[in-house]
Amino acid sequence: MIDKIISFGDSCMYGSDLSDCDGTEKSQFSQLTWPALCAKELGLESDCQARGGSGNHNISKNILNFTNCSSLVIINWSWIDRFDYDDDSYGWQKTIRPGSDDHISKFFYKEIHTEEDDKFRSLSYIYTAHQYLRNQNIPFISTYMDQLILDQRWNVSSGIIKLQDQIKDDLITFPNNQTFLEWSRSNGYPESKGWHPLEQAHQEAAKIWLPIYKEAINTHITNSED
Repeated sequence: MIDKIISFGDSCMYGSDLSDCDGTEKSQFSQLTWPALCAKELGLESDCQARGGSGNHNISKNILNFTNCSSLVIINWSWIDRFDYDDDSYGWQKTIRPGSDDHISKFFYKEIHTEEDDKFRSLSYIYTAHQYLRNQNIPFISTYMDQLILDQRWNVSSGIIKLQDQIKDDLITFPNNQTFLEWSRSNGYPESKGWHPLEQAHQEAAKIWLPIYKEAINTHITNSED
């Protein structure tokens, strides 16, 4: 029995800059994101384990930590060039991103970072999370923010292509093969300075995903009864 929609991702899934969420760690996640709106329409509890600024390592880890068999899991994978690592002095997992001004970020993106490694690392996290959910018979729907996840034009190896082939059928896009941000911009929906689509985009996104979520739940119930 599915009684909850639980979402994973970064700030767009957390709801940063929406009117009921200030985006800080102390604030509660927004109830105005498209998964939360779909949950309300379906009469289900809404939970969110997304965190602003998260990379795919952190998202994958949270999926394994917080999912259960009574949930429909909604994932929006983040930008592949974000790097998550554990930092004892920080107190929890820290994420560095391109353009950050601290010395660790500058060193990482100058001396260590490569796009090929970004792809392989993110694909491995996605593959692991999807396989875990499938093995546990937990229904899930995955979207993504970064088209480079499936890009095969640059910086690819045979291993990357194999991983892409393993996960590509599990990754769903917005209309016209767009990410949430691309789709929102193509429709001219309001956006914050932090690249966060605002309420109208989430409301329209909920209209797209609601029938898909209904189908996923009904399919899961039918398969569980067989």
